[in-house]
Amino acid sequence: MHKATLALVLATAALGAQAADLSFSGQAINHNDKIVIDFQVAAGSTVSLWTDSWQSGLNFDPQLFLSSGGTFVLNDDDGGSVVNAGAGHYDAGLQFTALSAGSYRLVLNAASNNALGNTLAEGFSYDADTPIALADWNQPSYDLNANDQKGGFWRLNLSGVAQAAVVPEPGRVALLLAGLAGIAFSVRLRQTRR
Repeated sequence: MHKATLALVLATAALGAQAADLSFSGQAINHNDKIVIDFQVAAGSTVSLWTDSWQSGLNFDPQLFLSSGGTFVLNDDDGGSVVNAGAGHYDAGLQFTALSAGSYRLVLNAASNNALGNTLAEGFSYDADTPIALADWNQPSYDLNANDQKGGFWRLNLSGVAQAAVVPEPGRVALLLAGLAGIAFSVRLRQTRR
């Protein structure tokens, strides 16, 4: 009986450690928005990351920055040749084999919002800019005649990862914490009035 239980536990653990195919999507609002996704991989996994956001000019031209251990790799305008044959010309994609298990951080943003150094911590070109709504922004790769790339839809596909999650923007976390503090204050105020 113990051997059967042990075999079931090991089989369940092995299933949990298998690589998965995931997809995240959302709406970027401004030209300097950054979508940050953290993910983990198992040793030997072939990892593919690609966008299908551009959609023939309906949305912005995305680029990807992949960070592990501080340094990063950039991809812009994969054109479907490296990762996904169905991606649009201005979509981005990366593929690699993980030599060891580890954690990675991926940043998806609009092309030409380039990193200011060799690490993500050094920031990006548009970080200090006043936000410009994507609907009003002329991205450097847009077609003047078509007035395209005005949408904010983004989608990132991940294949070969163990798990992944979108990292909330600091402003949203601060807003959430302020709201929770307000609720806690009002509860405490009610308790003291009793």
